[in-house]
Amino acid sequence: MKKQFTIIFLLIFITSSSFGSNLKAYFTYCTFSSPEVGPYIETYLSVVGNSAVYKKSETNTFQSTIEITLIFKQGDEIKKFKKYNLLSPEVTDSLAEKVNFMDQQRISLPNGQYEFEITIKDLFSEESPFKSTQILTINYPKDKIGISDIELIESLNKTTTKSIITKSGFDIIPYTSDYFPENFEKIAFYAEIYNTDKTLGENDSYLVNYSIESFETGKLVANYKSFSKEVAKPVNIVLKSFTIENLPSGNYNLVVEARNKNNELLIDKKLFFQRSNPKSTPLLISDDYVNSFVAKLDKDKLDDCIKSIEPISTQIEINFARNQLKGKDEELMRQYFYNFWVTRNELDPETEWNNYANNVEIANKMFSTAIKKGYTTDRGIIFLKYGKPNTRSEFVSEPSSYPYEIWHYYKIEGFSNKKFVFYNPDLVSNEYPLLHADMPGFVNNPQWKVQLHKRTNQPIDMDTEDNSDHYGGRANDNFRNPK
Repeated sequence: MKKQFTIIFLLIFITSSSFGSNLKAYFTYCTFSSPEVGPYIETYLSVVGNSAVYKKSETNTFQSTIEITLIFKQGDEIKKFKKYNLLSPEVTDSLAEKVNFMDQQRISLPNGQYEFEITIKDLFSEESPFKSTQILTINYPKDKIGISDIELIESLNKTTTKSIITKSGFDIIPYTSDYFPENFEKIAFYAEIYNTDKTLGENDSYLVNYSIESFETGKLVANYKSFSKEVAKPVNIVLKSFTIENLPSGNYNLVVEARNKNNELLIDKKLFFQRSNPKSTPLLISDDYVNSFVAKLDKDKLDDCIKSIEPISTQIEINFARNQLKGKDEELMRQYFYNFWVTRNELDPETEWNNYANNVEIANKMFSTAIKKGYTTDRGIIFLKYGKPNTRSEFVSEPSSYPYEIWHYYKIEGFSNKKFVFYNPDLVSNEYPLLHADMPGFVNNPQWKVQLHKRTNQPIDMDTEDNSDHYGGRANDNFRNPK
């Protein structure tokens, strides 16, 4: 049975709110395994030089000292402990610009779960130290395929003299943030895949795929996928990069995966990162739209299609689409609409759109009003976003309540047993706005039963949350036990 390994990655940005001395630092770590010494953790700390406090030394130079404590515990027992001082480069002028400085440690840790505590203190500051505790899980089986964490790279060179930053013949300077501003043109990364020889057979071949996907949708970003053929051995190195000059602003996952000859997934690892790139227009990466299904749409139909995909769009996509609809740049709108579907199905974007368009047609047929299309109503939005509910209960004749519906989803975006309540307070239209939901991200209205029964009951107490205890009122029971 194939086993998925979860991401173990920590990023701490120590801000001025943590230190009165305005110390700013980035801390992160990755775990790896070595055939010789077993599993280990690498910690990376980067300190912003100008944020540290410097003191004059006996040699008439100025230097900062940062005290770092690393503790790994299991229960009340300390398994590993390391305390040391990180010294900044010396400067001759206390007012001069200070360079950033960094530290890397490598600590052997057996497989297991640990409480990992890090404490960072500027010894020349009077402020309290920064402290953070995280749960760290290390799991590198000796006889099964495994994959390390993904280490982001700031720079690398061929090794001439081995040091703490040396891995697999390279001196690697880690990039200690998950944020890539617009001046970054490349994202480089390092990972290791273990025991493919024991899983596939020695010298057997397999594929390593690496890609960038949308964090929100999990869909591949067009033109950001590649692969390499590898030969199975105890440790395979993944040292790759992507040019991100045209990658739009947004939240992404960097993905590394191993697949066998039948393209079956063996193992994968994902790493979150954020890109800020105002110069790049969201999702205008592919220009194949000219000969695509999008070219067949007339201007009015194109406008309607773009509006209809808002329920399944990210906020960045929504903002961009609304701006383009206002700007009325038809070619830009076509390119955006095409790329929207390419990012969701690179091989067959037209089929992906047609499947969604069928749902839009259903939403319009079921939920439209005299002045609104179904896909713009609350019921239409929920239907397009999450699909048909497992149960849809309609209540139109309770004596003192407005007509209402309760939609029940057994499973929805990792949540279980989520419900949406829609009601019709004007008694005329088919609008049915959302009154209450227990799904995160939607309106959670403690007074929904009060509002539902305002048709004949006006509450006296403004804090009342339930006035459904009257003849014919079954909202409580209907919500708790949807049918």
